[in-house]
Amino acid sequence: MDSQHTGSNFTVLIAPIELRGNFSSVSGLGAQLEYDEIAEGGNFTSPIYLPRGMKYDNIVLQRGTASLEPLSLWFTSVQAGMQMRYPMIVTMMDSARTPVKIWTVLDTMPVKIDYGTLDAMSESVSITSIELIHGEIINVL
Repeated sequence: MDSQHTGSNFTVLIAPIELRGNFSSVSGLGAQLEYDEIAEGGNFTSPIYLPRGMKYDNIVLQRGTASLEPLSLWFTSVQAGMQMRYPMIVTMMDSARTPVKIWTVLDTMPVKIDYGTLDAMSESVSITSIELIHGEIINVL
């Protein structure tokens, strides 16, 4: 029998920039099949669907802003013209920290960074968000 797991226990690893875990959220682990709809002559009940490729959502990583931010350095390097695309591994774990779901995301590269809201009247943690484009998402486990 399958058990359900919360999305609150996870790690993120982007090895080349020495980045591991400590994210408050990861979103955008989604994919959509793009297709052409063809009306077949004489078939008036249902069209034919021909797959033509996959479209992936941009992934957004969020965490508290730190003084030394590898995500920011990576974004700045890409902004300067360096093509720095790295694989990323996202692992969801159960309460015993045993992996129950693993995704490998190929060729990630940052395209947007947001350092959050700076508000002198607030005591909330400043959150850095980085948006990544990428290639294929491989469901490993």
